[in-house]
Amino acid sequence: MRTLASAVFALLALVLTAGALSAVWVDRNLVQEQGFVALAAPLGDDPRFQAALSESLAAEVVGSAGLPEQIADVVEPIITDAASSVTRSPGYPMAWDETLRLSHAITFAGVPESPGDPTPGALSLDLGPVARLVADTAGSSLGIDVPVPPDTTVDIGSFEGGALVRAVAETAGNWQLIALAAGICALLSLLTARRRGTTLALLGCGAMLIGLAGWVVAGFVPDAAVAAVGSSGLAQVFAEGLAGRIGLNLAAFSLPVIVAGGIAVGIGVVLRLTLDRRVRN
Repeated sequence: MRTLASAVFALLALVLTAGALSAVWVDRNLVQEQGFVALAAPLGDDPRFQAALSESLAAEVVGSAGLPEQIADVVEPIITDAASSVTRSPGYPMAWDETLRLSHAITFAGVPESPGDPTPGALSLDLGPVARLVADTAGSSLGIDVPVPPDTTVDIGSFEGGALVRAVAETAGNWQLIALAAGICALLSLLTARRRGTTLALLGCGAMLIGLAGWVVAGFVPDAAVAAVGSSGLAQVFAEGLAGRIGLNLAAFSLPVIVAGGIAVGIGVVLRLTLDRRVRN
């Protein structure tokens, strides 16, 4: 009976541990604004993304300018040049970080994309701050006010519904409770076990498997994300870049879990051998 109870508690501990680790990663890297900005900020320096961004911004700003045909041939090249050089502007890093903060708010913080859409259902990139930088740069060269496009959001990928985003965010925010429950189950498993060294080693093996699963999943993230987006241009480039960053981050996050599991296995084996020796003596 004790062996069965210990096994049940151990299984619950491992399931809850997997849930807690998943939740804490999502919370720190996606739900929390600071983590999301830190995760996605390096994409702003990627040459491929910068080229796609400049092309998209040029089209958006030119399209919203409403230029008369008589001066369009003169003004459009200046706007295009401003868009091409925006990533080399001193104000670009700040504008890009602000873009990520606005995009995070739209997607994860429940800020409506439009008055009739209170619950977002897609990952959206709001290029407003960078588009404003392009308009200001072009306006300074022309000596006129170049309007910022009224809608600067780019849909990166859609979900089944905004409720899914909310559910993930709320669950991830409770990772401490899930981790506490996992710890309690692990402790109960050890307390009820007949062979605690063996039980600890098995728990360690389970933790190692969880870490290895995270490592494997990290390798599938880029392809899965691109397939989910199913678009082209700036959205596809951003999705590919962000998915690559997520994969690297998730793999790095999984490594300490594997190491911790290995340590638990080692301690469990030592305890098992020590207890066996005492029993024989």
